[in-house]
Amino acid sequence: MVLALAAGAVGALLLAHLAGRAQVMAQSQTAADAAALAGATAGRSAAEGLAAANGAVLAGFDAAGGTVRVEVALGDERAVAAATRPVPDATPALAAALDRVGDILGPDATASIRLLGPLGSEGVEVPRRLAARLGALSHRTGLCRAGDGRPLHFVLCPMKRRQ
Repeated sequence: MVLALAAGAVGALLLAHLAGRAQVMAQSQTAADAAALAGATAGRSAAEGLAAANGAVLAGFDAAGGTVRVEVALGDERAVAAATRPVPDATPALAAALDRVGDILGPDATASIRLLGPLGSEGVEVPRRLAARLGALSHRTGLCRAGDGRPLHFVLCPMKRRQ
C-alpha cells in the first residue's frame, strides 16, 4: 500500500514537472512567433521588444530575402520562428524595388516606407533617416529621388539607369 502511494506521488510530481515544462515551451514559442512577426514588419529592435514583452530574450536574428528568422531564449528553453516581410500592395516593379531595398538595407528600412497614390503609382515617401542612404543606393535598388523638390519622395528609376 505504501509502495502504491509512493508511486502515485512520484507520478504526480513527474506530471507536474512535465506540465510546467510544456508551459515554458509554449511561452517560448509564442515569444519566438511574436518576435519573428515584429522583426519582419519593423526590424530587429521590434523583435527584441516583443521577445522581452513575452519574457524571453532575442538570441538570434537573421533577415534575408524578405524572411526574418529569430531564436529566443526563455530560461533554458529555446524556440525558433520565421516570418516573411509583408509586401505592400504595389505595382510589381515597385514591389521588386522595395524587396531590393529590404535586402540591402534590412527590414527596418522597408517597414517605414509609405506608398503614395494607389499601389504606389506616385512613388514612395521614406523617413528622413533613410533618404540619404537610399539616394546613394539608387543604382542598386531601382528607386530614385523624384526631383520634385521633396527630398523624401522616391520613384522608380528610369529604365536606362536601373541595373
